[in-house]
Amino acid sequence: MTFQTALFTRHQKENARIVDFAGWDMPLQYSSITAEHMAVRETAGIFDVGHMGRFFLQGEHATRFLEKMVVSRVDDLIPGQVRYSVVCNSEGGCKDDVLITRLEKDAYLVVVNASNREKLASWFNEHLEPGIDFKDDTFATGMIAIQGPEALQIGELILKTELDSIPYYHSRQLGDRFFVSRTGYTGEDGFEIIAPNDQIEQLWQDARREGAQPIGLGARDSLRLEMGYSLYGHELSETISPLEAGLSWVVNLEKDDFIGKSALARQKLEGIPRRRIGLVPDGAGIPRQGYALFDGEEKIGETTSGGFSTTLKKGIGLGLIRSGRQNAENLSVEIRGKKVSAIIRKPPFVASRVKK
Repeated sequence: MTFQTALFTRHQKENARIVDFAGWDMPLQYSSITAEHMAVRETAGIFDVGHMGRFFLQGEHATRFLEKMVVSRVDDLIPGQVRYSVVCNSEGGCKDDVLITRLEKDAYLVVVNASNREKLASWFNEHLEPGIDFKDDTFATGMIAIQGPEALQIGELILKTELDSIPYYHSRQLGDRFFVSRTGYTGEDGFEIIAPNDQIEQLWQDARREGAQPIGLGARDSLRLEMGYSLYGHELSETISPLEAGLSWVVNLEKDDFIGKSALARQKLEGIPRRRIGLVPDGAGIPRQGYALFDGEEKIGETTSGGFSTTLKKGIGLGLIRSGRQNAENLSVEIRGKKVSAIIRKPPFVASRVKK
């Protein structure tokens, strides 16, 4: 049995190709992945991201609880501020990457990946302290993202409110369980909107009427790949630490104890075993997840993500390689049994246009 978002019938009416993604019936594409990708880069696209988990935490110890559960500081957030962070296991591996919004002094919204929602809900409940109310609101609300150069204009029209004063990685509450945040997964300016299920379809229709093109998971992945953003199950997993994944900037080893801190501190002291890289193969080669990476004849790692960059018109990829090999001069990626020369390139592969 699969779950369906509040927009499922809308996707059917738009003739979307539906696939099972993390137990949800989700649109892979509507027209073509290439056309949808370029719509976001050139005008604006609208995504159904209602499959992502939405947790609400409230109580006098909610801040202390989240400080223990994630690798970043939480206590310095102001109401309305959003922070990207990682939940680790005790060995320092990534259980999930999350977005935390401080709603009030003792109230938070935590958005988690669909594939990890049940795991994270259990993990949070296992460590929950008395006096904290935890609620998984995923099935009572919907979530959409409007991204692209025209996202601001469309967002203001459908929400009938000014949005440009919302800073990057900040959120504004517009009603009960109704939030708009200046966040996204594309490298373009845009907004993510959470609203009750009975309002989300109207917002989708209004955005479509104002010119936003429907975008499926295929283009969502190619857009994030061009930015070098991590995807759980690829760049992040229970056996990959945030330090290895290039997320040292979210890890605060100076704060009080959190789950995974001792393992991450030890890894930093003893040496981070693997490093994340971006790579661009020569010619028409397109890397995919799990392809071997070589420095000369020596295997030094493998790709974690890869695909065709619609913007650059060539293959790009992300990978994990042994520490100390980040400047490999004879890098190659094995594509269909053949080694293809590649260069290491620090993401993003395409310039970000988020409003900071």
